[in-house]
Amino acid sequence: MLFFTAAGFLIMVLYSYCLYLLLSQLLEFRPSRWARFLALFILIGIANAIIYPRELTGCLICLAGFLLMILACCTGDLAVRFSAVLIFYPIMVSINYLTEDLGFTIWLHLFQENMTPLSENLLSMSMVALRIPFWYLLYRFTAEWLRQIPQNFTRRMWVILDIVCLSSFTGILTTIYHGDMFTSYQTYPACIACIITSLGICRLGALLSKNLRAQMEIQALKYQQVYYEELENNQEQIRKLRHDMKNHLNVLSLLLKEQKDEDAREYLKSLSGEFSANLRLFCKNPTLNAVLNAKYLLACQRQINCQIQTDIEQLGGLDPVVLCSLFANTLDNSIEACEQIPYSSQRRIQLKARCVNGFLSCEIRNSKCNEIVQKNGKFLTGKPDA
Repeated sequence: MLFFTAAGFLIMVLYSYCLYLLLSQLLEFRPSRWARFLALFILIGIANAIIYPRELTGCLICLAGFLLMILACCTGDLAVRFSAVLIFYPIMVSINYLTEDLGFTIWLHLFQENMTPLSENLLSMSMVALRIPFWYLLYRFTAEWLRQIPQNFTRRMWVILDIVCLSSFTGILTTIYHGDMFTSYQTYPACIACIITSLGICRLGALLSKNLRAQMEIQALKYQQVYYEELENNQEQIRKLRHDMKNHLNVLSLLLKEQKDEDAREYLKSLSGEFSANLRLFCKNPTLNAVLNAKYLLACQRQINCQIQTDIEQLGGLDPVVLCSLFANTLDNSIEACEQIPYSSQRRIQLKARCVNGFLSCEIRNSKCNEIVQKNGKFLTGKPDA
């Protein structure tokens, strides 16, 4: 008997740890060892919840434990944490129900309720042990998907994902509640469908996140294209000036001989303006530098005094595509606010950014003329799409 108890506990720890690894791909657990130990301890309890047909006690205990673990042991956006519950709770309930009820069905119909205690323990332990390969394979197949989802998802997208997840969440509870002890095998297809639905949601989320990142990369490439086109224009302009340099020097020499110093200075000033390049080196990362140049030139075209000071030598572990999106969106907002100011002399944008040891600090200031609107302690946008 002691052997079965020890073996059963080891099995619970193994598949609970696989579940912990799976959740860690989507959620951020607190760095404290005690928090991680508590999370694993709670998972051992809820991953071993016994689920019977027409009995929702085990389901509700499992749900309560899952929510407790998410709130106490994880950090980050609540929308992400509740999404994890809605995605993995139907899987957990379904696999617990299937493994528990499959053993009962074998005992009831195959052995006609006639088994020795040793055989019953072996059967029960074998059914529970099936959860180890299930959670392990689930981790192996979905870990990459789950890592991709939080990278680009917004709060609104998480809410949409939660609404989709409600189908499998409510479906498994309804199926178990209306099940029958002696024909429980009829609910197996519904349990399998819930598992497949949750897996499909993981894959769908990963594809959406990947598509969003592709759009961000395309936008960054467009900035680079504009940057290199402007660079080519500058080089072409310099080549033309060099070709006409002899003529320019002759003109300057003639003006100086005739003692027309003021005209010579004006002519030289005009040449200096033509030689000055529109592009600047704001940072060494070519993509981010292209974005900053594009927004700087746009601000100059809109008669906005734009000052950009950056100290970004190395991006470290920061994602350059995400940084490009951050700077592009915030500078677009600043330019849009400045355009509403009727007097160009009052239009100002100041950007300061630095990256040290992989940490980015950024400050953007801009002048404005519109009133700031607040409602219930929240700032409201003046854009048509609120």
